[in-house]
Amino acid sequence: MNDRIIFTSATLYDGRKGRRQGTTVVVENGRIARIDSGAPPQAGGRRIDLAGKTLMPGMSVGHWHGEFLEIGPPEFGDKTHSGWYLGTEKPPAVLALQAAAAMKTALYSGVMRVISASCSNNLDTQMKMAVDSGLIEGPHLTPCSRHVITTGDGEDRGLWWRTPAPVKDGVRRFGHNVIVDGVPDIIKAVREEISFGADIIKILPNAGHGFDWTPTYRGLLPEELRAVVRTAHERDKRVRAHVTTRESILECIEVGVDILDHCDYLDDECIEAMARHGTFYVPTALIAKLVCSAGQGQPLDMSKSGDRAWANLLQMLPRANKAGVKIVPGDDYGSKGLPHELGGYARELEMYVKEFGIPAEDVIRWTTANGADMALMGAETGTIEVGKTADLIVVNGDPGEDIGILTDPVRNLKAIMQNGRFVKDDLAATEGRIAPQSVATTG
Repeated sequence: MNDRIIFTSATLYDGRKGRRQGTTVVVENGRIARIDSGAPPQAGGRRIDLAGKTLMPGMSVGHWHGEFLEIGPPEFGDKTHSGWYLGTEKPPAVLALQAAAAMKTALYSGVMRVISASCSNNLDTQMKMAVDSGLIEGPHLTPCSRHVITTGDGEDRGLWWRTPAPVKDGVRRFGHNVIVDGVPDIIKAVREEISFGADIIKILPNAGHGFDWTPTYRGLLPEELRAVVRTAHERDKRVRAHVTTRESILECIEVGVDILDHCDYLDDECIEAMARHGTFYVPTALIAKLVCSAGQGQPLDMSKSGDRAWANLLQMLPRANKAGVKIVPGDDYGSKGLPHELGGYARELEMYVKEFGIPAEDVIRWTTANGADMALMGAETGTIEVGKTADLIVVNGDPGEDIGILTDPVRNLKAIMQNGRFVKDDLAATEGRIAPQSVATTG
């Protein structure tokens, strides 16, 4: 690998500031060594002229289920008709192969970080090990636990004749779920999930967004919720929560939950609390649209909970952005209608710009700097700053002008650089090449 790469004449999005043009970025030994607006260095290294192209940090997916494949109704969230629990749809080895394929798809879509929102079979830790050891290609993965839930919750689907996993020391594990009751066993379950490699603990305090929904339903007692957060934070881990109602959102923020998923019915009070506490927010709005009337090309019917949720998000998400809430894209990819496919993750970014009216530069910040911070990697990656790891993509065009170009990585991602190494390199025609052997290739 050439130890010095010089990108010149770049349109630069560094992950935090706005667009800069005519910029030179030098990568040495896998890190950002120099950023200049003037004349580029004249000697040494491989020089690549990016005139007309954009250089930006690799992206993030903040809600990740790599093993999901065609998850959807009537199975998902339906106690009456469901024949399986999440994480038991296929044998563990098949789920692992699906997760590995999704990891590679994400990387070649320009995604450098995925932050898990739960898995079965400790697959997150295994995928991270496989990437770190070079067995598979993929982005950095921040591992999550199974869902830590209580008996009879929305994911404990009442299929008692299909749950062979016995209760052991107060804990029952099955698929994506750790099923426990009471503070002592909740503490034990959280600690065990951490021992299996989880950096994030996932909980389901209330229903909605894929589960049967009532405004009074709750999945954890207040003391159980506090126990999860306290136990995780004592071990320097984070907690993320599947929440939909205003009351549950505010309760989670108050007790210190770090990441809130969905938040279908957030309001201005929730937004103010998120901004004040520094809570990360993952809207997962793409699937919210797909399952409501708007996703079917029909007028909204406000008698339907999904339509009400979509209408509320259209109003509240731009307000959350203006208030400075730390928003990160990500969704239930692998669900029906939302496959793990090249460029599919950027469909969500395009939606936020074109349907929510959020500035593209803000959405780029969500998927770069904010995503790295949520992945516990903000000091290392997610922005183009001197000293940081060179996790970069070169885009044919300007995503600030048309963020939709990111949905076609085959044509529009001309280079993908991970840890300073080219995973994809289609830049030969635009550079003053020194030697063909200087180009890194995929092993």
